[in-house]
Amino acid sequence: MLTILAGLSSALSYAASDLFSQRVTRRTRALTQVVWVLATGFVLIVPVALLVDGLPDGNAQWRAAGMAALAGVAYVAAFSCLLRGLSTGDLGLVSTLTSLQGAYAVVAFVLLGQPVTPPLGLALALCVFGAVLTSVQDRTGATGGAFWGFAAGVLFAGVMLCYSYADGISWLSQAAVSRSVSLALALPAALLTGSLAVPQGLRRVALGAGALELCGLLLLTISLSLGPLTVAGVTTTQSGTFAVILGFILLGERPRRHQWLGIVCTLSGVTALAALV
Repeated sequence: MLTILAGLSSALSYAASDLFSQRVTRRTRALTQVVWVLATGFVLIVPVALLVDGLPDGNAQWRAAGMAALAGVAYVAAFSCLLRGLSTGDLGLVSTLTSLQGAYAVVAFVLLGQPVTPPLGLALALCVFGAVLTSVQDRTGATGGAFWGFAAGVLFAGVMLCYSYADGISWLSQAAVSRSVSLALALPAALLTGSLAVPQGLRRVALGAGALELCGLLLLTISLSLGPLTVAGVTTTQSGTFAVILGFILLGERPRRHQWLGIVCTLSGVTALAALV
């Protein structure tokens, strides 16, 4: 029960964070909000990690820290793509396409030698079919933000792979190292290309998005630690589902019929993959 609660809470936190970030991004720019979210997480988690774990000790821990740093590089690119997509596209549709990160990660594991069972192949096919339906808006083009949603999913899959090789240090240290590297890359990029200013009325929203994003990460880790892995995987991958619900209720988003079918297929396929892997 606690695993389910933590997993669903993680998914809801991520969806709410995306909702807040979308509001800020549409008044500023994606890279500005990326810095605000990363800086919020950095201030909250790095001092705690240093106090609890200290610096890495020994070759194994430093290698794990290196993989966490690589995850930080991929994360800032992935998060930037996600917010770029949300700046022009619907919350539910972009988040659904981003949730394909689980499918991309499974494909990577298959390429690394994991056998493909019939249920696994069916789940992957369902994800592909759903992604096509979700992204196509009409006969002339794709829904706004679709490209960035796909790109974010691919990059977030890379983040997942890097974290899978960083188990030589605690989850707290992984997050701290990753967040530090992400901020070190995003901050100068933002300063060189524009302003970090957020309208005063949106500053609490920007900070709230950062706090919710960090909360989602912590709850994800708690869910995975409580286990079983299949239950944790299924519940934590429902951020796309919550995003669709929030977009429908709070933002008045109304996907077309074939997009609703695509959303259902995509989220069902991702859920099945989480249970199978």
